[in-house]
Amino acid sequence: MNISWLDLAFGAVVVIGQGLSFWFMYWLFKKLRKPKSVAPAYAPGTGIDGKAIPVLASFVGLRRVPWVALATNSLNPVFRLDGQQMIYRVLRQKQRPLCDVSRVDVRSAYGTFNLVFEFSDSPFTLIVNLGSASRMAYVLSLLPPSMPLSERAQAARLPGNAAK
Repeated sequence: MNISWLDLAFGAVVVIGQGLSFWFMYWLFKKLRKPKSVAPAYAPGTGIDGKAIPVLASFVGLRRVPWVALATNSLNPVFRLDGQQMIYRVLRQKQRPLCDVSRVDVRSAYGTFNLVFEFSDSPFTLIVNLGSASRMAYVLSLLPPSMPLSERAQAARLPGNAAK
């Protein structure tokens, strides 16, 4: 029985490949079994200044179909209220005046708490997932009182905290 060095090398590569695949399956199993962290609820006085709002994800959708996203960003979304400007990032960072918002709506399902901003000059919407109902209510209270809100958004807004 003649075993060449090529047979030995091939056998070693197979054993190493199987070991790496078993290690990867173990790593993936451990990673998937770890519970996902829940976004902390915002409470006034926790250090968030109210302008840079932490969001879990941001989406661009269509006005008529708010549950369908055309673009999404869950790696580095940005949502910030700066005076009369709204700064957000889905694909790239944009800045729009708050007077361009024609209506703000609230959507929630399966642990997502979304604010839907409809713009008067665009068929697209900006949707931000805030992660908790209390943070959503706080952000609604930061919006100017002249901002048109849907009935759901008016019901979700914190009473007495309307921005001046």
